[in-house]
Amino acid sequence: MLNKIIFSLVLLTSFYSTAEVSEKTKYASFVVQVNLAKYSEKNDICHKKMSDFTLSEVNKGNIQKLPKEAAAGLAKLLDDALLRCAQPEVFNLANSLLILQEQNSVEKSDVIEEQIYLIRTLVFSKTTITPNIVYSKLPPEIQSKLNSIDFLKHPFDIFKVIEGAWGVPH
Repeated sequence: MLNKIIFSLVLLTSFYSTAEVSEKTKYASFVVQVNLAKYSEKNDICHKKMSDFTLSEVNKGNIQKLPKEAAAGLAKLLDDALLRCAQPEVFNLANSLLILQEQNSVEKSDVIEEQIYLIRTLVFSKTTITPNIVYSKLPPEIQSKLNSIDFLKHPFDIFKVIEGAWGVPH
C-alpha cells in the first residue's frame, strides 16, 4: 500500500509549488496529483485482492507439480500481476509524470523536482529489478509453466502460494 503520509507530503509539496511556476507546469502538476490519487485508489483495490486471495485445491495442485525452484519466479509474477491490475491508472500516472518532468526541464523548479522525486520513489520503486533478474535465471520450461498458470496473472498472496504448494519455508 502507498504510505499515506508520503502521499500527503507529495500533495502538500505540489500545493506550495503553484506560486513559483508557469500555468503549464501548474496544470501538469495538477494532472499528476489527480492521477496519483486515482492510482492510489486502484492500488488499494489491487492489494485488497492480494490479501483476499485463497489458494484453491486445483491451483495448489498445479503449483505442486512444479519444482521448488519455481518459487523464485513468483515475486516477478506478483509484480507483473499488480502492475496489470493497476492499469490504466499506473500508465496515466507515469505519462503525466513524464510530461511534468519535461515541463520542469524548462523551468527548473526545485519544488516540482522534489514532487517528481517523491512520486517516483513512492510508486516506481527500484526494488522490482531483482525479481526480474531471479526470474530470468529460471530454466525456460519453468518460466513457461509459471506463465501458463492463470491465477498467477492476478494479484495473489505469495506466502499462501509457497506455503500451500511446498509447505512453510525453513
